[in-house]
Amino acid sequence: MQKLKSIRLYFFSILKLSFLSFRNYYLSSNFYNKKLITFIPDRIFYSPSSYLSASLTTINKDFYKITNTSPSLLWDTDFKNKQKFENLHGFLWLAKLDRKISKIITKNIIRSWITNFFNYDSHTWQMDIVANRIIAWSSNTDLTLEDSDNAYKTKFFLSLIKQSNFLVKNLKNLFYDSNKIICCAAIILSGMIFKENDLNYKIGIKELEKTIKNYFDKNGFPKTRNPEEVFICIKYLILVREWLKEAQKPIPDFLNEIIVKCGSCYAMLSCSNKQFPLFNGATEINHKDYDIFLKTLKYKFNNENYDIADLIKIKKNKFEFFIDCGNPPANNFAKNYQAGCLAFELISNKQKIICNSGYGKYLSQKLTTLSCSTAAHSTLYLNNTSSCIFQKNKLVNKAYGNSVLQKHKVISKNYTNDKDFYSIAAAHNGYEKKFGYIHTRSIKILKKKDKIFGQDELKKTKSYVNSLNYFVRFHIYPEAKIVKTKAGNSILISLSNGEGWLLQCETNDFEIEKNIFLGNKNKIINNESVVISGNSNKEIITIKWLIEKVS
Repeated sequence: MQKLKSIRLYFFSILKLSFLSFRNYYLSSNFYNKKLITFIPDRIFYSPSSYLSASLTTINKDFYKITNTSPSLLWDTDFKNKQKFENLHGFLWLAKLDRKISKIITKNIIRSWITNFFNYDSHTWQMDIVANRIIAWSSNTDLTLEDSDNAYKTKFFLSLIKQSNFLVKNLKNLFYDSNKIICCAAIILSGMIFKENDLNYKIGIKELEKTIKNYFDKNGFPKTRNPEEVFICIKYLILVREWLKEAQKPIPDFLNEIIVKCGSCYAMLSCSNKQFPLFNGATEINHKDYDIFLKTLKYKFNNENYDIADLIKIKKNKFEFFIDCGNPPANNFAKNYQAGCLAFELISNKQKIICNSGYGKYLSQKLTTLSCSTAAHSTLYLNNTSSCIFQKNKLVNKAYGNSVLQKHKVISKNYTNDKDFYSIAAAHNGYEKKFGYIHTRSIKILKKKDKIFGQDELKKTKSYVNSLNYFVRFHIYPEAKIVKTKAGNSILISLSNGEGWLLQCETNDFEIEKNIFLGNKNKIINNESVVISGNSNKEIITIKWLIEKVS
């Protein structure tokens, strides 16, 4: 059945890629590009405050050193350098420039961009990049438009019209995800800045409502179960709300409602180290500056829940613990999913101790695939196999992203909060079909001490002839230092904040392995992981471990 599904997916991938190739040819044609110019505006009726768009980026004002670079040389950045390319052509860095010295050079850069990319280009006209560019140009008119001549204004306005029409015509081709929210925001703004473009405003509001309905669960968490997308979504949702308020337009009830819900998820994910946990396709983001932005605008989000989207959080004093006890998302939300069921992360006194490897989507396709594996997470895996089976065909992945062929299912989940302990127990069947075992992870966290009792249990449900190799991996955050004790069954972890932690195992010895951390968008960072491993075919295999603060 699985083989038949793969053949069908391969066939549809060929059709989809053929269609995309033809579509790209059509979008590049002069005929199409002429169709994108529907009118020529002569002025802007609403210009958003630049500080609002500044909330979208953490790029430093000297990121591209534009005052020292010829505009034409900026476009030499290779699109394979994905993050830098997207940042450059998205123009959100405009909000970070020095307003006193950047007006002339900024206009020269935009004039150069229009000269080179006025017509559709498959790389610089990616939907989310176009959307951010519209937002950036329109939100920084003191740099991009003020004191300019008529010839420049005409080109500038035409480029904005072309790009906003491109978004409207192609919005239906996007899946319901954070990129669609970004595009809806840009379409709404394009309908506000030009009075003749009011239809875009109505289309954008309507499509935003539809996207919110289809993309978020009942708690306001994206159905991808990706913490990073909570951060992306809340930024653009609040941005739209602030634009509407600033332009004295009505704020739809659905927008207020999703901001409250998604903001509650944001509060739950927020940590003392100002980073979100690395689950389900997330990379490291620092929300310190955005917290300041929210406080300035008097947004205050609270969340008393311990469980949202099957991500469980335990917080006490300076101690924070996250564990993923959820199923993979539905297929149309799973393109960036990672097989990290029952993986956890641990933070103490603003310092992460145990982490997951992060997601290598900005680094390379090979690292993206590697970071989807269960071994890239702080959990148990069997015979070097992930708890989900991913599509490995490059053609299919190119057409549909990382497809999940076979998914695990969480068959039990229990959380208790008594006077002495927080307790979590969850089990999944990701290894049952192939190896005949159910994996159960049980966690007990003392309330009066920083001490975690952990147990991983493998229970046989059907015969498996060969001996089983199991691994329990703890990825250590790059800033921490570790050393194995002479006994072999304990690891000392030293944190940069001065704390010391001990990782012990009752049943097995530890090994320390060199590893890589992919949480940073810009680079690969070396780190280490601690591994418990063994070989058995018993009916029940139990691995007990303990993590406690010792200094």
